[in-house]
Amino acid sequence: MERSEPIRTLVVDDEPLAREGLVALLTHDPDLEVMHPCANGQDAVDRIKRERPSLVLLDIQMPEMNGFEVLEAIGPNQMPQVVFVTAYDRFAVRAFDVHAVDYLLKPYDDVRLWAAIARAKKAICAPDDAALAHRLERLLDEQTGARLAEKGNRDYRRRFLIKTGDKSIVVSVDQIDWIEAADYYVRLHVGSRRYIHRISMTQLEQELDPTHFHRVHRSSIVNLNRVREVQPYFKGDEVVVLLDGRTTLQMSRSRRAGFLAALGHR
Repeated sequence: MERSEPIRTLVVDDEPLAREGLVALLTHDPDLEVMHPCANGQDAVDRIKRERPSLVLLDIQMPEMNGFEVLEAIGPNQMPQVVFVTAYDRFAVRAFDVHAVDYLLKPYDDVRLWAAIARAKKAICAPDDAALAHRLERLLDEQTGARLAEKGNRDYRRRFLIKTGDKSIVVSVDQIDWIEAADYYVRLHVGSRRYIHRISMTQLEQELDPTHFHRVHRSSIVNLNRVREVQPYFKGDEVVVLLDGRTTLQMSRSRRAGFLAALGHR
């Protein structure tokens, strides 16, 4: 491998044994500088943005934020070389083959691992960032489409039962303007009122009808019926302005296309 410095490599997996085992194997390769691993998707997003590894081995099935959501949060154009690690069956992994994205299918053996690493090294030494971004974008589009199709056959949440003091109140989803992440809770914004509910943003997103609610940022979901306009913000970013004219929500670039498509179908 014609490369003067080692390849900074990040392992992302929520299973401790799988994570530690993969790190132990990778440390045997002198071409790799194995970073301290990540145990969840949000930590992975922060580390990738901050420390810029050249290679990421990314588990798909993780709670709170899965591997595809990590890819969406980083953006296909900013994502380093990636090898997806997945327990999907042979039919589901066809998407990776179609888009020429490398993956390890659990349980994998050492031969398959080192073959994937060898291909990653070759790609890193002769990068084609545009081609990688295109493949990742197509993969993400396909997964998003499949997720929405699955949601189309589901019964969505219609109301919340919110405990306030010694009583509980019912909040209809139609009353909600937008939803804000608050650690392991969410904050429901209903006019001038705020309600705290214990549920993760990822789980809640799956329970809401995507034709009415859309996640515009990792920390916010908006009711499409409450959107007034989209405005330019800073360095190419945009914000979503709600009907009151005062509430503005930052929009992730990676979520822009999906949001505008959902808004356009209202």
